[in-house]
Amino acid sequence: MPFTFSHPAIVIPLRYLPKRWVSLTGLIIGSMVPDFEYFIRMRVKSIYSHTWTGLFWFDLPLGLVVIFVYQILIKDSVILHLPVALNRRFSRFRGVDNHGSFLQYLLIVVLSILIGAASHILWDGFTHPNGYFVTVMPVLSNTIHLGEHRLFVYKVIQHGSSVIGAIVIVLAVYALPLGNPKKNHHLVVFWVQIVVVSIITLAVRLMTGLSYHQYGDVIVTLIAGGFIGLIVTSIITNPKRTT
Repeated sequence: MPFTFSHPAIVIPLRYLPKRWVSLTGLIIGSMVPDFEYFIRMRVKSIYSHTWTGLFWFDLPLGLVVIFVYQILIKDSVILHLPVALNRRFSRFRGVDNHGSFLQYLLIVVLSILIGAASHILWDGFTHPNGYFVTVMPVLSNTIHLGEHRLFVYKVIQHGSSVIGAIVIVLAVYALPLGNPKKNHHLVVFWVQIVVVSIITLAVRLMTGLSYHQYGDVIVTLIAGGFIGLIVTSIITNPKRTT
């Protein structure tokens, strides 16, 4: 699979559409939410989230929950504790998104999550050994020789598209207009707390059966722990709570 956090690259161009049509938050979270089944299980195992039926009954409800948690609990705290270069670019996004009435906003978010999640499933169809496009396009299962190593074409696409996606996201962030940064003297403490929770989560999993040789499971466990730490730390440091 392409790296989870590279998936938003494919929906970023849709930000140029009128805000009354799409929610950028919904598109971005939707584009990543199929991989959240890995984080919930803390294993690289997806049964529901990467299917077209799961798109509606798993990805959509989970995406709505993630957006609620992000908007209410996480967003303002994270932006406040970003390094100055990022804080200046994201400061204008503070506060809950506003797209008119609640029902109008809900409809826009639902459609955006579905579009984002569908883009994820389609992208993975080119990069999973059992992906739809890999099964119908034999060329994707051919191998490429790099010295003594053999790589499947779909693996090359997987890693290559992850790198390209990451570059697209970095460029998109760099292109954001600059605002006025808000100084925060607890920035390091904020992120250290998240890292500590992530490491503790991994330690618990290692003590309860996870092997450090299961590299994929180790990575998704660290990410899951990071999300847990992010939620807890954001609640504690929420600007609305501390003012």
